[in-house]
Formats: sequence, C-alpha cells, structure tokens
Amino acid sequence: MVFPRSPEESLPQAPTQRRRRRRRMSAEDAQRQSERRVQERRRQKIAIGIGAALVLVVIAIVGIGYYIEFYKPPRELAGQVRDVRFTMGDLVDRIRVLQGINRYQGGRVDLSTVPFEYLQDMIQAEIIRQASRGLGFSVTDEDIDQELRRRFLPTPPPGQEVDPGQLDQEYDNALTTFLTSTKLSEDDYRRLVEEELLRSQLSLLIDAGIPSEIEQVEVAWIRMDQDGAADPQEVRNRLMREEFGQVAAEVNVPDGFTNPQGYVGWVPRGAFPELDDDLYGNPARELEPVPPGEISDPIFTQEGVYIIHKISGPEVQPLRGFQALADMGEGAFQSLTQEDRDALRQELRIRGKLAQQEVDQWFDDQISRGSDEEWLKIRFDSELYGWVADQVQLSAPRVSGGPPVGGPGLP
Repeated sequence: MVFPRSPEESLPQAPTQRRRRRRRMSAEDAQRQSERRVQERRRQKIAIGIGAALVLVVIAIVGIGYYIEFYKPPRELAGQVRDVRFTMGDLVDRIRVLQGINRYQGGRVDLSTVPFEYLQDMIQAEIIRQASRGLGFSVTDEDIDQELRRRFLPTPPPGQEVDPGQLDQEYDNALTTFLTSTKLSEDDYRRLVEEELLRSQLSLLIDAGIPSEIEQVEVAWIRMDQDGAADPQEVRNRLMREEFGQVAAEVNVPDGFTNPQGYVGWVPRGAFPELDDDLYGNPARELEPVPPGEISDPIFTQEGVYIIHKISGPEVQPLRGFQALADMGEGAFQSLTQEDRDALRQELRIRGKLAQQEVDQWFDDQISRGSDEEWLKIRFDSELYGWVADQVQLSAPRVSGGPPVGGPGLP
C-alpha cells in the first residue's frame, strides 16, 4: 500500500538551496570585503607611514643643510687665546667692521687672503691685550678719548679764537658722521683704537731697546717685482758695463727706502731679514756676505727681487730714533742742511723698519710659545675661510664714498 507524501516533502527544494547559497555567497563577499578593507587600511597606513618618513627625511635634510650651512659655521672655533674664544662669526663681524673703514677710505677688502690675515690680527690683539700689563703698559679709556679727539677734533687756524663748546660740538658731529658712514658702533671703533694704541705702545717699548749706535752696512739696491717687465739677470748683466745708479734710475721699483739712484744708506742686521745672509753672511749655512764694493746676483724674496751693491761695512753707525728728533727740537732740525735732514729721516725709516721686524718676531715667538704650551689655538680650515669670504662678500657696500686716506677717524 502506497502512502501519500507529507506536505513538507511535496514542497520544491531548489529555492531553499538557492537561499542557502546566497547566504553563503553573501558571507563570503562580506568576508572578502572585510579583508579588502583591512588590506586597504593596511596600505593606507603603509602609505601614510612612507609619506611621513619621506617628510621626516626632507625635514632632516633641510635641517641638516641649515645646520651645516648657517648654524654651525659661525659658531666654529677660529682661534683662542687662553679663555678668550673667537668664532668664525666673530671673524666675519671683524672683517665687516674693517670693510666699512676701508670703503670709507675708498679702498676694498681683498677676500682672497684677508680672512686668515684678520684672524691673525685678532689673535695678536688679544695676545698683546693680555700681555700688556706684564710688559708695563696699558691703554685706558682716557687714552682712547684723547686719541679720538686727536683724530676728529677740528684744528682752528693759528690766531683764530674759537669757542671750546663749538669745537666739542664739531668733534661730536665728526665722530657721529664717521660712525654712521661706516656703520660702526662706538664700542667697536673704540676697541679698534685700543688695539692700535696697544701696538704703538709695544713698538715704542721695543724701539727703546734698540741701541742708538749699531753695526750696519752701507748699501744701494735695485728692487724689481717678480712678475715685472725687467728680467733680473739681464739687469745684473747690464751692471757689469753700466753705472749702478743709472740702471737703478731706469728699473728700480721704489720701496720707500731708496733714492732715485737706488742708494739706501746704512742698514742694520734684522731690518731686512731676507737680505741678511747676503749683507752679513751666515756661518751656520756657510754663506759668505757680499764683499764691500761688489754687486750681488739677483736675490729672490717675498718683497721682490733685489740686486745689492754693498758699498762699505759692517761698522758701527748711529741709528737715531724719534726721541733723538724730539730732543733736537724743531729749531735745531731746521738748522741742519738738507742732506743731513734727509739722512736723519732715512735713519728714522730704517729704525722703524727694524722695530717693526722685532715686533713681528715678538708676536711669532708668542704664538709659537702659546701653541707649545697649549694656551693658544688657531684654526686652519680653507672651507671655513671660504665660508667667511662668502659671508663678507654678501655685505652691501657701507658707503658710496668717503674722505681720502688720512681723513677723520684714521690714524
């Protein structure tokens, strides 16, 4: 006997299966979409992370560039004298100060060599500032005031009556005009004046130690520029058949110590160190001096090429200084013949040259001793000096013009 199907069995099955498949597919789609969203969020996080990293890298590069190019160089050590430090920024400021003064004079700063030279000046100024009291001299504010008045106070014509108050006003105006034109602060300028006075004091101290009579040789010479038109050997060959004075009058490049015929006069050892071996000989190097009456071969020095005619000596000769001139008085000086006045002026020039050489030697000795004892440091770095030169080059001209050299504010 056959029984009929139940109602559930008699319903169609396909729709139910389709629903189940749809539910499975929806669940799978949801899972896939969820996975895609997770992956997309992960990619977004990675992209954001990479972007942030790139931004940080750019910021780091910019920051490092700023640090290297702008922040670090002016703070780098340039030099140090005991506890006084000079940075490259200080050196830039120093050169800009002197740049203003040079432009006021109508000159310019040579940036190919000046950074290290001015660093040496700063080091030397600090050395003498620290050593001055031990040497027995100093510069006070009153000394600086007096020097400023010497430079800026107008000098009325002889016999003219002038109100002192008016002169003081003109002094203030002249000083203010100078500082404004050069864009210097009064403190900066007073410090420069102090350094100049300290150097003058050192020169006077060293000059006082030079004897008034000293062994010297009498010479004439011809000086030529190393890159000049005259060929030194050809000039020497001419001197074998022509008079020394005649040749000197044609080819000598004046150096402030010769007359038109090349005559110099009496020269002590040390005044021209690069010529000492030829003038006085050098037993340690087994070098003989040029004999009296003879003419040397060309001598190549930093100052040029010299051909020396040694006239006589060595013998002890007077070497008077400015104190002798002061003791002589204006009347006695004017009573001298022109030849004697010229001879005295030449003695003063030669003595000044010898004193300057000894001042330079004093600084060299101080720098050498300071380096050995480690209380002095000087930074030798061409890249940093290049940075200094670039910074100074960026400085706008201080003034369009100014008085000639020797005008107000200048020694």
